Amino acid sequence: MKSILALSALAAAAYAKTALMVPYYISPFKWASEWDALVDTVTKHPTLDFYIILNDQGGCPWGANPSSPCNPLSPGLRDYATHLGKLHARSNVKIIGYVATGFGARDVAEVKKGVDDYSQWVAMKDWSNVDQNITMHGVFFDEIDTIPGQLQRNLDITNYAKSKFGNVVLNPGVAVQAGSESLFDAATAILNLETCYTKDHDKAFDGTPPKIVYRCPNGYTPFTPTSLNSLPSNSKYLAKSSVVIHDFYETWQPYVPASKSTFEADATAIVKKGVHSFYISQYGYQGNFTMGPASISEVARIAASAQGLA
Repeated sequence: MKSILALSALAAAAYAKTALMVPYYISPFKWASEWDALVDTVTKHPTLDFYIILNDQGGCPWGANPSSPCNPLSPGLRDYATHLGKLHARSNVKIIGYVATGFGARDVAEVKKGVDDYSQWVAMKDWSNVDQNITMHGVFFDEIDTIPGQLQRNLDITNYAKSKFGNVVLNPGVAVQAGSESLFDAATAILNLETCYTKDHDKAFDGTPPKIVYRCPNGYTPFTPTSLNSLPSNSKYLAKSSVVIHDFYETWQPYVPASKSTFEADATAIVKKGVHSFYISQYGYQGNFTMGPASISEVARIAASAQGLA
């Protein structure tokens, strides 16, 4: 029996695919061409899996504004309807809704309210009055603190989301702390390596001075393939690990993107590591997904090619 189980585990590992974990934090109202590019890319690679993180205005719940897309009757959801409907027609896509957890500071009831909001997304007419499927496949919990003291809280919200959806992705952005390894068993995937490629930290920010948010974490180490050594050595945990790299340029002023050869080498190294999923963003998550070399189409091309997928 043990030998059969061992062979089954090896077979599962051999056929495990590395998916794309795509942080699409943009509305089709402003970025319709970017959403068109996403749909085109998903269609072009039917055997490559895509997890699309949907985040509008900070995710659900989003206050009491009746026009917020978090409200399932909101006209704002009509902006998403056409593209979500197209994505739902593809079997290789899972759409997951963004919920911020505040590193443990946000009230659990409010976090669960975000899950409940997404669970009410079922159908919406697009601007041509055609009914579209807008259901979510899961939840992406951002700002997860994996200290053992937060373990029960993290398991609580994870299991709550799993009761509504089949997929839950947790994002601590760094390695899961000792004592919280059971999160790997609870979650679909854990984003435990999120960092910048650029060394130009002071130029990688969103907003307008003085109100800016730096995208690169304090004290970060710019990504190179050796950064992958920080991922779990445990093969089970590694297979549930996700990697997202953003700001894939050498300098901002003047703007010098990383080379195509560097992009291809880094993306291939991530895939060969055997992680659950990854993404490389040329800029941040607020648009410009068609910029090269790390455009949505090119990231998918490398991910598919490195795995022998269509």
